[in-house]
Amino acid sequence: MASDRVQRQIERLLDEAEQAAAMKDWATVRDRAEHALTFAPDNADGIAFLAAAKRALGESAPSLSHPPTIPPTTPGQPYQPKSFADSRYQVRRFLGEGGKK
Repeated sequence: MASDRVQRQIERLLDEAEQAAAMKDWATVRDRAEHALTFAPDNADGIAFLAAAKRALGESAPSLSHPPTIPPTTPGQPYQPKSFADSRYQVRRFLGEGGKK
């Protein structure tokens, strides 16, 4: 998991990519997304911004080097993630499911 400092850098770059996308400045979107992906190659937002920029610029969109997969589970037990939100949050224990847990 990235340190807080690195995570802030990634977030800043993705914020800049988002602002550039709103202005249709696709070269800047591509640059900021590539920079963010240097820190976190599997960042879904970075991948999405880069793909959008490449489509808008007429370049071929990137493909995931290894698509995300859900690991197999044992019968009767659902898949329990170890982290989510691009490893931003770590799962410590299962609290329950449904509206009253």
